[in-house]
Amino acid sequence: MTLIKSILLGSAAGLVAVASAQAADLPTRKGPVAAEYVRICSITVAGAPVVGFVLPGSDTCIKISGYITAQMEGGNLSQGYGMDTTTTRTMKNAAGNTVANPYFGRQFFVASGNGGTGAGTPNVYRGTGLRDSIGYATRYNLTLDTVTNTAYGPLVGHGEYQFNAGQGYDTLWGGSDGGLNEAYLTWAGLTAGKAPSFFSFTGGGYGYANFFSPDRKGYAQPELIAYTASFGGGFAATISVENPYAPIIGYAGGVPIAVDPGTYQGYLGSANEEGMRVPDLVAALSVHQAWGMAQVSGVAHNIRAASTSDNATLDKWGFAIDAGVQFNIPSIAGATVGLTGAWSQNAVWYSGIPDAMWGENGAVGGNGQAMAIGDAFYNGNGTWATPDAWSISGYTQFVVNPQITLQLEGSYGEVNWSGQGADSPLFDSKSFIVGGVGHWDPVKNLDFALELMYQDTQSTQPGNYRHAVAGTPMATANWQGQGQGFETRLMITRSF
Repeated sequence: MTLIKSILLGSAAGLVAVASAQAADLPTRKGPVAAEYVRICSITVAGAPVVGFVLPGSDTCIKISGYITAQMEGGNLSQGYGMDTTTTRTMKNAAGNTVANPYFGRQFFVASGNGGTGAGTPNVYRGTGLRDSIGYATRYNLTLDTVTNTAYGPLVGHGEYQFNAGQGYDTLWGGSDGGLNEAYLTWAGLTAGKAPSFFSFTGGGYGYANFFSPDRKGYAQPELIAYTASFGGGFAATISVENPYAPIIGYAGGVPIAVDPGTYQGYLGSANEEGMRVPDLVAALSVHQAWGMAQVSGVAHNIRAASTSDNATLDKWGFAIDAGVQFNIPSIAGATVGLTGAWSQNAVWYSGIPDAMWGENGAVGGNGQAMAIGDAFYNGNGTWATPDAWSISGYTQFVVNPQITLQLEGSYGEVNWSGQGADSPLFDSKSFIVGGVGHWDPVKNLDFALELMYQDTQSTQPGNYRHAVAGTPMATANWQGQGQGFETRLMITRSF
């Protein structure tokens, strides 16, 4: 019996082995390929989560966001005045002969509303009917964030593109530099690329028309390389090397076209800017805690100029400081109140004054006399005049309910010149801005906003002011030193 059992078991084992060998020789059939699903990711950057999806084949989290906004804007239009702020007392006439400059020391009407700063026949004002008082604009903003965790913290890439279209009064055009608004990377304290400046505390105001604040945080961001050291408790210090030039949006006849002058504000008098040798050097100390945030910063700004009338040159440093504090109002959710101020010498852009409202230096919407703005002024005798400019601004926000938010802001600033002669075309100015923005959000990601802003500017009479003479297109025998105007804007924005 035992022998029979052994024979049967052996035979069964042999059959199994043969069957297995034959099965191995048969063609196999693979199962269905597993579906690749989109994986959701969330990586914390600077205390806030970046929620997106994992880029296939990598460990990078990617987030796509942006907004579309449609705008209708308008403002009052009155008379604009120019002033020849050169030291050139002669000019070339139509025949090419050198004659006395009939505009030296006199005001004139201007059609553009931005005033005039050069000698020669001015752009004579012919009435408000030549300028639009209503405008339309549309902006499409697309933002792409990529984040990867590393042993030294998140490696972040941020890109933001803006595309604008519009026509009429104060329209948007060209993007902040033809489309590319921001593009930078951050890693282990390093920031490199086209990024918001580390100098300004608040950037612009709540509205598209800014209050007095050096805004390179939402518009015309500079190229920079910076390092930020975090000390814990919300404290941080930053050193930044920033490009003072404005973004270039294109060229006309080989000449670059910029959206604004950047931090270089040119040189008044018979002088031209020379090439950049040193970037703007920025240092900042900041704190972010539950009660709010605060920052103090400074910048060293090198200016170089050469006179067009003789061999006088200028190579010196300008300086500016900016400080601000913002408090969260604990008894009102989402409510804040803030105060910020800036002072500058030979670095007038950093005072925040040139960037206010439409950047028309106090001639709001082309009204009145623009301020005398420049990093320096050549007196025509081998000496240079110096501008001191400062501003202070306050703002607050109240969340009435989840659908309604109110934002109010106000600013005051001055530009004062020193070192000019008694016969100088320079003049001092003071200005204030008040305004606000109301928001209504009926559903998530849809915002209706109404903006109202008003600015008033007063300028002293320059020492070389001369009355109008017969036969020349001068404005009036009396000095026109006031510029004032308001603007309003309706914005409808869908964010995603």
